[in-house]
Amino acid sequence: TKEELATIPDVDASVNDVPFEAKSFAGKIFLSNELIEDSAIDIKAEVQSQLQQLVLNTDNHNVISLLQTLTSENATDIDGLKKIKNTEIDPAVLGSVGSVVITNQDGYNYLDTLKDSQGRYLLTEDVTAQSGKALFGLPVVVASNAVLPDVSGQFPVFVGNLPQAVAVFRRDNIAVNWEQFDSFSQGLAVIYRGDYQFIDKNAMKYALLGTPAGK
Repeated sequence: TKEELATIPDVDASVNDVPFEAKSFAGKIFLSNELIEDSAIDIKAEVQSQLQQLVLNTDNHNVISLLQTLTSENATDIDGLKKIKNTEIDPAVLGSVGSVVITNQDGYNYLDTLKDSQGRYLLTEDVTAQSGKALFGLPVVVASNAVLPDVSGQFPVFVGNLPQAVAVFRRDNIAVNWEQFDSFSQGLAVIYRGDYQFIDKNAMKYALLGTPAGK
């Protein structure tokens, strides 16, 4: 509130610094000119595409590794997971763009087979989701078991708003191509610089879904 003709008071902008250190990620490959010229497909374009996929894989690996440092909570069933989502995350956060459910292949298979009391699947169709499905109205993102493995027989599940939880600091993302004359080949490389840091750990919760092995 403000009294009539009183000076407008300052407000706390709540802007906090997030320290980061951009790390360099790089990889290269050499293709012989014979291979490039004789391949039935555009092998050079294919390799360049795969190098950019490595950048995406690097993002996924580092973001998931960061999320795995969150304190996990046990959710023995879907109701336990729903309670974490309903009571431990600010509804305003979940209502913002970027809210997701992230799990691995085993977790997705488990969720995709669950039905309610009337025999209807709990996962709903969502054409905007990476998996094509939604849970609790949130798009489901599926990571491979290799990147996000089960934990003692339980399925890892992250629920919350990813861009409000984690910042991806991006710098250079350079694709390089050069001639290697002495070996009659071409070199292709990608150099990527970036870092991954939490902004707000409360914007994302880490649950282990199911009963631990041996119990």
